[in-house]
Amino acid sequence: MKTHAYFRLSCCAALFAFLLSYCSKRTGNNPDGGMKGVVETNNGVTYKLFVKEGLASYSGILVMGSGNDAEKPGPGSMDGDTEISLCRKAAENNYIAAIVQYRKTPGLANWDASSDMVAEDYDKCITALAGKSGLNKNRAVIGGYSYAAYMLLNNTARTAKLAYCQGVLAACGAIEGATYFHVPVYSISCSGSPDPGGLSGKALYDAIRNDSPFKSKSQGVTDNSCNSHCGGNWTNQLYARMRDWLAA
Repeated sequence: MKTHAYFRLSCCAALFAFLLSYCSKRTGNNPDGGMKGVVETNNGVTYKLFVKEGLASYSGILVMGSGNDAEKPGPGSMDGDTEISLCRKAAENNYIAAIVQYRKTPGLANWDASSDMVAEDYDKCITALAGKSGLNKNRAVIGGYSYAAYMLLNNTARTAKLAYCQGVLAACGAIEGATYFHVPVYSISCSGSPDPGGLSGKALYDAIRNDSPFKSKSQGVTDNSCNSHCGGNWTNQLYARMRDWLAA
C-alpha cells in the first residue's frame, strides 16, 4: 500500500523525534521480579523471550516489535521499556511473549517490501514460540510501537500473511486510507496523530468498512492525555485487548 510523499515525510519526522527519547530507554536481559527475559535465536530469527518458569501450559502467544528510523531503519530493538513492560505483564499472566528483532528493512525507500519483511520475521517468531509452548500459531497476537505498528498495519491491510493471528496491537502507528484489514486491529495513539497524513486511533477504526468481519473485534482509541508521537502509557490497555482476543 503506497503512501503519499507528505505522509512519508511527516512519518519520518515524527519517528525520528520519537526515537531520540525511545532509544534512551534501555533495559537488560533480566527484568526485575524474576521474570525470565532471555535472547534466543530460533527458526532463523532472534527475539527476547519472556516466560514464567515452571508452567505446564500457556494461554497464548504475544509478539511485539519496536520503533525505528523510517528513513534508515536498522534491526528492531529488543530493549525498549514499553515492549518489555507489556511482554512482562503477559508472561506474568501465563502467556508466552517475545520482542522480535526484525531485520533491517528499506524503510521509506520501499514501504511495502519493508512491511513484508517485518511480517515474515513476526511469522518466524510465532512459529518458534508455538513450537516451544505447544500452542497452535492461531493462538497469537502481534503488536508494535511506532515503526513496527506502521509495518503491521500496512501488511495486514495488504496481505493475509498474518491472518491466522487473533489481532494487531498498533500503538502510535498510522496508515493512509485503509478500509479493510485481514485481522482485528486495536489502534491507540495520542491526540497529536502519529502522522498528519494517516489514520490512527479512533479515526482508523471509523474508516474500517462496516461490512468487515473484523470491525466488531477492532477498536480505535485516541488518547487525549498526550499529544506527542508516542507519549502514552498503554501497557494495561494493550494487555487487556490481547487477553480479550485470546479469550474469545
